[in-house]
Amino acid sequence: MNPKTSLFQNFPTFALIISLLIISNACQTTTDKQEANQNTPESKKQAKQKAWDESTPLLQRITLGSAGVIRNVSWGQDMSTIGEKVELSETQPSVGKSYTQFFDDTDLNFVDITYLPDENNQVKGIILNIFLEEQDEVLDLTVNFKEYLGNIYGNGYAKAKKIIWKNENTQVILEDVGTPKDPGIQLVFSKIN
Repeated sequence: MNPKTSLFQNFPTFALIISLLIISNACQTTTDKQEANQNTPESKKQAKQKAWDESTPLLQRITLGSAGVIRNVSWGQDMSTIGEKVELSETQPSVGKSYTQFFDDTDLNFVDITYLPDENNQVKGIILNIFLEEQDEVLDLTVNFKEYLGNIYGNGYAKAKKIIWKNENTQVILEDVGTPKDPGIQLVFSKIN
């Protein structure tokens, strides 16, 4: 067989392999660029807003908005600047400030919000204790929070009866703290140094 003839017969196969390699590399480069764009502060902010917009009305009422860590409060914010528009809780923690937001007139459906300060009186922790009258409502809200937090922080992991999410500066722990008489969940947001 003539070597020149063999080369021309294999040329279409060779050209096809080269084309596939070029296309594959181009697709990988596009994927890498898309992943890099998803990690910019602006894209994270947009993703958080989208997750909040798609959440349930009750979750939106509890979280208040997509700004800050939660309830539009940011890490390092001075405790005196927290703009809660709900009443102070009947009992206050020894350190920090606690508020209660009721969802109706029964006093059975509410969230207690506690802000914890660091040594400079800046927010370093936020605890939400959410209690609802019906266990099914708590289960639904738990599913909603898992989806919401997953969209913001990525996949969480289970540890005992808790689910934990982390990013570069925040850890969130969701835990069922209810009893048969008082169904509820707790969310603990902690600043990671």
